[in-house]
Amino acid sequence: MRTLACVVMLSYPVWGLRFGHVPHHSGPHAFSSRSASPEMLLQLPRSEPWGWGPAAQPELIYEGRTKINFLMETIHLTKRRVSGSVTVDAPAQEVWACLTDYERHPEFIPSIVSHSVSRDVRGQVTVEQVSLLSRKMNLRTQMKLLAIEDVEKLELQMRRLSGHGFLEFDGQYSLVPRSDGKTALSYSVELVPCPIFPLPLVERKIRKEVPKMLAAVAATCAARRRE
Repeated sequence: MRTLACVVMLSYPVWGLRFGHVPHHSGPHAFSSRSASPEMLLQLPRSEPWGWGPAAQPELIYEGRTKINFLMETIHLTKRRVSGSVTVDAPAQEVWACLTDYERHPEFIPSIVSHSVSRDVRGQVTVEQVSLLSRKMNLRTQMKLLAIEDVEKLELQMRRLSGHGFLEFDGQYSLVPRSDGKTALSYSVELVPCPIFPLPLVERKIRKEVPKMLAAVAATCAARRRE
């Protein structure tokens, strides 16, 4: 039924689905020039290859002058784990306040078309978002997300409750205060796109927008601190 729902919601035909290519690195010093692994920085488990290529390799991506550690892993055929980290020039509590100001998420989450926040009598927060996946193909995703806050651990989980575009979507922000007053901010998400969406398109979109989002969070928090 979930797959059928995805098909019904899309009017644009998509043909020739294929899987993204995982580049192969060989040689004893193939990874010697790479930066520290994001899964080491974020203490995330590494996924094992499923028989069609080597394990994913970390990347160092620059958004302007902001350095982002990025990693995309294949969990199984269509499931991906994406993780990234950035240093924010603001204390952890200020970064937390920025992330939990849900009404202002469109300021740093790319491609949001519409955004609404609801709070029930228990204080539970749900966020409904419509995001643009491809302007050229007019592909959009719509999700209702449950915000789960762990103030003691400084962890914010955004879990899919319903919607179309992703069959699974479970994202988490984690904050670690640093001794210099800055904050190590990490983000990870495990997702399964709707089968009608071309997987290479989803991978390119995620690779582009997760670093952009982390850089925007860092810039937004630093700007608010100067206000």
